[in-house]
Amino acid sequence: MEKMTTILTKLKLIVFLAICMAVIALILLQLPENQQGKVILLSNTDSEDKYSMSATLMHAKGVGPHPAAVLLHGCYGVSNKHHQWSKTLNEWGYTTLIVDSFSYLGIKDICTADDKIWQQFNQRRPKDALVALNYLQSLSEVNPDNIVLFGWSYGGAITLKVLEQNSATKKQGYSAGIAFYPSCWQYQQYLMSGKQYKANVPVRILMGQDDEWTQPIHCQQLLNNSKADSQQQLWTFTGAYHNFDDQQQRYQLLNNVRRESKQQPWGSVRVGYNKQAHLDAQAAVREFLNNNLSE
Repeated sequence: MEKMTTILTKLKLIVFLAICMAVIALILLQLPENQQGKVILLSNTDSEDKYSMSATLMHAKGVGPHPAAVLLHGCYGVSNKHHQWSKTLNEWGYTTLIVDSFSYLGIKDICTADDKIWQQFNQRRPKDALVALNYLQSLSEVNPDNIVLFGWSYGGAITLKVLEQNSATKKQGYSAGIAFYPSCWQYQQYLMSGKQYKANVPVRILMGQDDEWTQPIHCQQLLNNSKADSQQQLWTFTGAYHNFDDQQQRYQLLNNVRRESKQQPWGSVRVGYNKQAHLDAQAAVREFLNNNLSE
């Protein structure tokens, strides 16, 4: 009898757990897909450098095949602004993939990491962008000829690097690129291949005019020195600081962060959300995409 009671208790527990799992599954299924996205695992299958990373896939509204966008985060990792931009792009008809270069490695951010860590990611993150591109091109819902690369801050510098490499390959690559407040100083010091910047696809750099962390003057010099044509442009927004498009970024002074100087590499910078600059950036991005991606 005691043995029978134990068996019944175990069966009740199994049934209870099964019901709980079913309820959780139903709740997840009822959540809008564009609300949560689908977390997937991407792998670089290069025999000399195999590794994996996570990414969030968010689907476009309407019937495909759709244009698509890959989103690269900055040194702080994936944040709310990347999901917000992803949702905006979904509404515009773009399938999006937010690449997370840090979490799978157990890394939260590298903003204050030493140079060795940055050098490792300088080598790896361009590969992340190409792995993401190949994945999107394999999806039936995506137009493989209409994929744009977005990057923020450090991810913006990586975007410039990927599009520079994109111009040297015969394989179909990204169709265009948008870099939000990249460190063009960092790009020129550590990432740039030659003496002049060259990409064979349209590139738009969007920055706050008062950005102290990644200064617009370095991007202007980059484009001027490279004699870039009208395909590569810098747009600045009045009164805006770094991270101006992050609605959760309150105005604050960040201390002891990396700055664009070898003589004084650490210092303080102001950051903060700017609603008007954010709205203007959205309009500029939409116009850029409409003008530079094929129907």
